[in-house]
Amino acid sequence: MNTQQPRVRQRSFFRIYSRTLANSAGVMLAYRANLIFFFLFESFFLVSSFLGAGLGVSLAGGTINGWSRDQIFALTAINGVSHQFFVCFFIAPLFNLPEFVWNGRMDYVLQKPMHPLLALIVTSEVMISNLPNVFINLGLAVYFTLKVAPASGAQIWLAFGFLILLGLAVRFALAIFCMAPAFFAERLIEGEDGFWSIVGTGRFPTSVFPRTIQRIFLYVIPLSVMAAVPAGLLFHHVEWQQAALAGVSACGFAVTSLVFFNFALRSYKSVNSGG
Repeated sequence: MNTQQPRVRQRSFFRIYSRTLANSAGVMLAYRANLIFFFLFESFFLVSSFLGAGLGVSLAGGTINGWSRDQIFALTAINGVSHQFFVCFFIAPLFNLPEFVWNGRMDYVLQKPMHPLLALIVTSEVMISNLPNVFINLGLAVYFTLKVAPASGAQIWLAFGFLILLGLAVRFALAIFCMAPAFFAERLIEGEDGFWSIVGTGRFPTSVFPRTIQRIFLYVIPLSVMAAVPAGLLFHHVEWQQAALAGVSACGFAVTSLVFFNFALRSYKSVNSGG
């Protein structure tokens, strides 16, 4: 068994990805208007998210299914960190997939000595303009979480961090699931709209939905793992067993999306060979 090949692929990934980061930063800094525009756009998005959350709590009488205003703000900020991280590092390679399939750039991606998903990441731009908002959301998440989180041991904080990472994986997996059909039909762009319409529900406490919808968002398409489950566990709104089951479903959803991507990739037709 050749043990050198994975190491070579790993070195290739990080070497190419570092160049991608440098090129993306250079482009954004060269076109400062784009940098400012995206920063202002995402800042307005952040403000509107908190205004909407605050208005919802006020209309509900100060709490929403046992969630206080500050807990809702913490949930909003946690979801914002995951959202901004996804937009910064993963939105370009995944949402450009239909264009790559249509114009043949996928041929170039498939030549890289790594899995096509990794190759998509290293051959696409990184939205450096969103980095400030990543840190702004992170600061807000830390502030509100520490403000309202009850005294807890290291175990629950580790579970909280692990579930947030799983939530980012769910967001990435959902994007894969929505965009992979582009391999079956060129110029398919509705996948992006489908992603945003589905993922938007992940920023609400799971308990606001009917029980059937709750189970879907916990165990079928585990959107609640993106923010509601880790925050709910930390704030004692979600039991350990429920969080663990949601975590398992998140892993299963990620694996299912990856399998679907690999299956759809088989339908890709090279523009050079027709095969």
